Amino acid sequence: MAIVKEYLWAQGRARKAEPFPFLCRSKERISNMSVGGSRVSRSNAETLNAVFELFQREPSSRLTFRQIATRLEGSHPDLSGAVEQLVENGQLWPAGDGRYALPSEMGISNGKIIKRADGSGFVKTLGERIEIDARNAAGSLDGDLVMVRKLEQLPGEDRYRGKVETILKRGRQGISGIARKKGKKWVIDPVNPVLPREIPLKAVLDTDISQGRLVFATLDYSGRKLAAVLKKDLGSPSSPAALIDSVVLDHGFVAEFPQSVLKRAEELASEPWSLEGREDLRNLLTITIDPVDARDFDDAVSLVIEDDIRTLYVHIADVAHYVVSGSQLDDEAEIRGTSVYLPDRVLPMLPQVLSNGACSLKPDEERPTRTVVMKFDGSGERLEFTIVPSVIRSDKRMTYEEALEYLEGNGAEEKLRQLFESMGALSADLDSLREERGALDLGSSEYRVVFGEDGWPEGFKPVPSDMSHRLIENFMVEANRAVADHCMWSDLPVLYRVHDEPVEISEQRLVRQLNLLDIKLPGGRIHDPSVLKKILDSLKDSPLHSLAVEYILRSMQKAVYLPSNTGHFGLAVRSYLHFTSPIRRYPDLLVHQSLAMQEKGEIPVLDSDPAELAESCNACEDNAESAEREADELMAMLFLSRNIGKAFNGVVTGIKSFGVFVRLEGMPVEGLAHRSDILRAGIPFTESGGPYHEGSLLRVEVLAVNPMERKLSLKPVRNE
Repeated sequence: MAIVKEYLWAQGRARKAEPFPFLCRSKERISNMSVGGSRVSRSNAETLNAVFELFQREPSSRLTFRQIATRLEGSHPDLSGAVEQLVENGQLWPAGDGRYALPSEMGISNGKIIKRADGSGFVKTLGERIEIDARNAAGSLDGDLVMVRKLEQLPGEDRYRGKVETILKRGRQGISGIARKKGKKWVIDPVNPVLPREIPLKAVLDTDISQGRLVFATLDYSGRKLAAVLKKDLGSPSSPAALIDSVVLDHGFVAEFPQSVLKRAEELASEPWSLEGREDLRNLLTITIDPVDARDFDDAVSLVIEDDIRTLYVHIADVAHYVVSGSQLDDEAEIRGTSVYLPDRVLPMLPQVLSNGACSLKPDEERPTRTVVMKFDGSGERLEFTIVPSVIRSDKRMTYEEALEYLEGNGAEEKLRQLFESMGALSADLDSLREERGALDLGSSEYRVVFGEDGWPEGFKPVPSDMSHRLIENFMVEANRAVADHCMWSDLPVLYRVHDEPVEISEQRLVRQLNLLDIKLPGGRIHDPSVLKKILDSLKDSPLHSLAVEYILRSMQKAVYLPSNTGHFGLAVRSYLHFTSPIRRYPDLLVHQSLAMQEKGEIPVLDSDPAELAESCNACEDNAESAEREADELMAMLFLSRNIGKAFNGVVTGIKSFGVFVRLEGMPVEGLAHRSDILRAGIPFTESGGPYHEGSLLRVEVLAVNPMERKLSLKPVRNE
């Protein structure tokens, strides 16, 4: 029986703590690890396990310390300490009269609290949403791990009102914000609007900082009141680079690699590698297709047609050749979990000498790869596949725009025109098969920030979902599917990409939201992804498409990494994992490492516990996505601050008695059209939002922008 939660990250690798920590779904046995700041011996770990297993066997029990001792067999040193530790961990809870019980039996659960600017928040746990008033937040901050008690059920869906009982683990170590003088002392107002204002800065002299500067400070939780310690002056709060610096620091990212890691990466990158044991695929016409500003090329493709059989080669950089499981580089990659893509920079998972150098599939350079060789018939059905260690030489580095030109029948080189004609046909067949099995295609909702010569954001370019992007997506999905099947059949220790079906409550919410857009969900149920695909197809060219995508995403469970395979609902496949991006995602690298061990005749093993590793990768992914969204939103705010008085198209995303929330078309930001400004524009506005509803299209003028507080004020343009 497993037990300890977030403390598992400390086992032998203290650096693997996430900036936003997590609770493991499958709690592991404690073994010679650090818990609550002290070292746990093996004997004490056994006592902890024994106590927790007792309550697992008797989940409804409320036991005194004496009853616990009586029920346990054998000698268990420091039993009282073990019980206290389990309470501190949030795995047992005082039940009154000196008794203890499982928290779930007391209506208490754990989870990460998501705060709002007014101090309230909510905790999502076990499919429930527990709303927390500001007075019941117990001093918790956004991202903290908390124990929360349900107080009463709220009307409607599976929602409750609750209170935070205790904070298990703080979610952030530092904050960025604006430093200002308050009386004779300094305070910091965080950039993140959900954090409290006026946090005292300790021991700051007037010579250390200037009024109104953007700074970074570490948080001090030791006193009765929250305080901060000044660490770094980031610059002017109107500087785009300084604001993105603040996002990097707020999310706990470390841009620089340790010198020892850099040195080892340089050594490995300079070492010669052998062709022995690799299939020589250098004679194939091989290309890479990536964004125009890409620097690391971890996938390439080739296609050969013989006797109506289409053989697709998906070549992936053999990162595992350089980053061996259990090595120093592997430890660093696991800590980072993923590369982080911010508007003006990339924080890579691997040192650039590998990510942009030795591992990158650059044109006219031989590279060690791992290739998935897949044979397809004339309809696009996969007939067979193999996975082989290989060596390739990319013939051409192409951008998506160049590839699209060839797919549309243009392009200067005859051999590339023929290649793209064949690849385009295969991609179209794969599209048809995906549609037949009901796979869901949400398209892309990403934006690329366009910077001007002065470093200021001057526009946003949506990431397209055209034929060239679709082609690479289809080919990578097929490679990932094939490798997932192989790993399942071989029982390899990998992390699968799992996407569960929507729960009934979420379906009901989606039905109501789609009704607001005059869209009916057939039968009121999501029987398979094809139902949602038909809805999105009907809105393909509509401004409501992005809002419908958001509703659908909210209704579905998030795709996550798990050591067990339960299928992928969105793609409508039985097995799926990530294999094609080992330069930038740790789960992909993990697959390559397992395959490399299998190819050598070894029995693949994981250096970390699978459940812990999955939670770590999920936490890293969530943190990276949050940072990317935050940075994009800040850049949109800066862009709009130079466009006061200009009008933009938008769609209503929310209705309140005090106004309507509007998402601007073509950029990742939404603002508020206040009731008073709506009335001032000569438009009648009722308590229920009339004449507007969610999905209403309107044109709005930018009234005011406050990037620091993430506030965007809008006014409807009458008759538009």
